[in-house]
Amino acid sequence: MPAPLTDEGLSEVIGFILILGIIAAVASLYITYVVPAQGRELEIKHMAQVNDQFLQYKTTIDSLWINGQENVPISNTFTLGTVTGLTQGAIVVPVFQPYPSSGMIVVNERGEDITLNADVLVQGFPGNTQPNINPIYREPDHLYIQLKTTNRDEYGGVIIYPDNPNPQWYITLNITPIIVSSGTSSQAPSALPPLELPSNVPNIASWINTILVPNWTLMVQGLGVSRPALTMTLVKNDNATFSNLTIIPEIINNRNYTIDLLDDAYGLAEALDYPLKIRTPIFSTPNIQVFYPVQVGYNSAEIEFSHPMDSLEFRSSNNYWIQQDYYYQMGGVFLRQPDGMVSKVIPLISVTNKTGLPTVRMVDIFIDGSGNIGGSSPVQVVSTLTSLQENTIDQQKLATGIPNARNVTFIISAQDQQTARMWNQTFSRIRQAALSEDFPPAWIPAPVQTGNTVQFTVRDPDNHYSLFLDYTRVNLTVNLQTVAL
Repeated sequence: MPAPLTDEGLSEVIGFILILGIIAAVASLYITYVVPAQGRELEIKHMAQVNDQFLQYKTTIDSLWINGQENVPISNTFTLGTVTGLTQGAIVVPVFQPYPSSGMIVVNERGEDITLNADVLVQGFPGNTQPNINPIYREPDHLYIQLKTTNRDEYGGVIIYPDNPNPQWYITLNITPIIVSSGTSSQAPSALPPLELPSNVPNIASWINTILVPNWTLMVQGLGVSRPALTMTLVKNDNATFSNLTIIPEIINNRNYTIDLLDDAYGLAEALDYPLKIRTPIFSTPNIQVFYPVQVGYNSAEIEFSHPMDSLEFRSSNNYWIQQDYYYQMGGVFLRQPDGMVSKVIPLISVTNKTGLPTVRMVDIFIDGSGNIGGSSPVQVVSTLTSLQENTIDQQKLATGIPNARNVTFIISAQDQQTARMWNQTFSRIRQAALSEDFPPAWIPAPVQTGNTVQFTVRDPDNHYSLFLDYTRVNLTVNLQTVAL
């Protein structure tokens, strides 16, 4: 008789299939939720690392140009991807690991331009503009003063000294007679006639000044002739550096004579403290005229200087997190992502009023280099400061140490409206920082965006040269090198 039917074998198979189903469901949930979460966390950490690497890069470049370290290569390493799964054990199933992300680092592949427009004072002769030198905030390249006399036979001069209670130095510019040779004869001069102190002259000094000096030519009897000359005396800390140094051997009436007080021959530069205001009182005669400041060596100029804004950029290729592009440009660090852009570090453009002199400062970073490297391995960026140039724009040397601008305008031509909005916000932050330092609001209107263009202006409403423009050009060479893992 046949054996009775049983369900024992079938239940074991069904149970095994159910267990496999549960394992598959758990694995599916793990792959669907846990793996992306792990990948997202890794990519967020990686983006934070890239952010820190760009901040470190900005600090590195700043240290180069601030310290003037030319031709000194400095390396920074940027991590392009998460690079997971490099040390997985044999029992780890790859599908349970997040797929590693990658990235690309590129040099000079952005499309923004910057234009600097300014009405400034530049150095050059003969000069057509009288600068505002009251006070001088920093050491200028030149410090001119002019002197003129309408009667060279009357002697006197001007004393120049700092306008403070305890001056440490002073200069006298004197019109005074000097003796010059009257010929080429090598014969010895005749003896001087006997000199007697006149009874109507109370002291020897007065006699020398009133009798001896005016009649020196006659008394020397052919040795030489007396001519009015311009001489200089410099006294520092009560000690004469030089006395009656001849500057102009013979002066002419109604002619302006220009002296650069910072000429290296005088050695005055190291004795000056800033900010500096000087006084120039005339003594001895009303025929002498002194002009300070003077319309010498300074020309007004309209500068318009445009160039691409060079950059070092990281472009992400994330699998689980949003795409983020970081880039270094104009000394700032910027972040671009799908929902907008932001300046992580404001570029090296500032407007300040800390010293009482409205100052616009720009550090213009030029990056010489090109190319890109993609993947997930680290990339080494080697940067070298090739040259540093201060206060020279488009081959014109700005007047230094004194207010040198009426207005300064920055114009950004962005590659899209999103970038333009970011620059508009950046200039607004620069403006707000200036207003917090009591910068006159009328001098710094809000930036204006028109399409892909942003314009930001700082100006003197009275159209005077009352702004200080400080411009530094930094030339960098950047090379990319892969780093094997």
